[in-house]
Amino acid sequence: MSGSKGITLLIEGTVFDQWQSAEVSRDLKDFSGSFRFSFRDRYRSANALRYASRGAPYKLRPGLAVEIRINDKPVLKGWIDEASPDIGDREASMTISGRDKTGDLIDCAAMTDGPAEFKSVKLEEAARRIAAPYGLTIRSEIDTGEPFERYSLDLAETAFSAIEKGARSRHALILSDGVGGIVITRTGKTRAPADLRLPGNVTRASATFSHKNRHSETIVRGQGEKAGKKRGAASLDATAEPLAPEERAAGDGSATDRERKGTAATGRARDNEIKRHRPVVHLARSKADNVSAGDEADWRMRTARAESEEVTHTVKGFDVDGKLWQVNQVAAVSDAYLDIEREMLISKVAYREDDSGRITEISIISPEAFDKAPAGNRRRNKAGKKSAKGSGALDGTAEAL
Repeated sequence: MSGSKGITLLIEGTVFDQWQSAEVSRDLKDFSGSFRFSFRDRYRSANALRYASRGAPYKLRPGLAVEIRINDKPVLKGWIDEASPDIGDREASMTISGRDKTGDLIDCAAMTDGPAEFKSVKLEEAARRIAAPYGLTIRSEIDTGEPFERYSLDLAETAFSAIEKGARSRHALILSDGVGGIVITRTGKTRAPADLRLPGNVTRASATFSHKNRHSETIVRGQGEKAGKKRGAASLDATAEPLAPEERAAGDGSATDRERKGTAATGRARDNEIKRHRPVVHLARSKADNVSAGDEADWRMRTARAESEEVTHTVKGFDVDGKLWQVNQVAAVSDAYLDIEREMLISKVAYREDDSGRITEISIISPEAFDKAPAGNRRRNKAGKKSAKGSGALDGTAEAL
């Protein structure tokens, strides 16, 4: 590939610029950012091929530290997870892939020793304690609500699962910032650097719509810490004598009923776009009251709906006026072919560069997918939408790839 590259790869602090293709992606659904590079491995080539040119002798292998910059902006710090050498007639290549530092939270245990639960902690503090052994920082951009009275950690639970279950019950979104931190936030706090238009700056569009994993009603059942509010302790009477059996008043069952209502929690959320009977029930993985169970049910319903609607737009380049396309941004979308004319949320970006040039693949979803505000009109096209007429060029402004 000739000329300077938009994606810079450093491995153990050394710049590797001889790669042939690169992809760096962030996805709201995958938590960790990921990368994949394919290039000629000069170290292996020099050992195996008689006429191979020699370069910096550096053997690529899993576990090496990686830093990736796009247009000189750091976007990912992590590790090589896999190295895949391949050799054939007169050629040898290497493909490496990996994730940012938060990938260890997905693979590894939340605890091996220490306490099995935290008491009276807010979500950000619980996340901080879980992530600290992995050298990750926590930043919260929102009010995460009341502290958890008990935040339990399961013995075989991964660190990511331990944090995510708490975020789910608080209707919060947890994101990797790509460079060693975790952000607790809500969706759509910033705007994309430009609108997405087809015809316009979008060079390609595709979509998949599915009802496979959507349900008419999502129910979350859980168990609270105790019945009702805190109750005062009764004073003991040192002079009182036990009642005789015939003097004891018969119970009417109300105490048992109060206990059951106080400890059992149920949350429900309806997806009004699913008309037939398709309910699903989940068990809350953290101590739940009716409010948190309801939040989790709503969160599950919305994320299932978001995952069923995948729209991808391809644009030229990585940025607009120096501002990168990024996840969790809101963009105005006007797509005459896919019939979208409204604000949408960017759920995934994939920066790709090879001999054909630089592109960004941008996946978008309906903006109410991860928040708890009413959907309202956010899932409907704007009134007065104009469709593209005629059979002119698909894109009047974008350059050829």
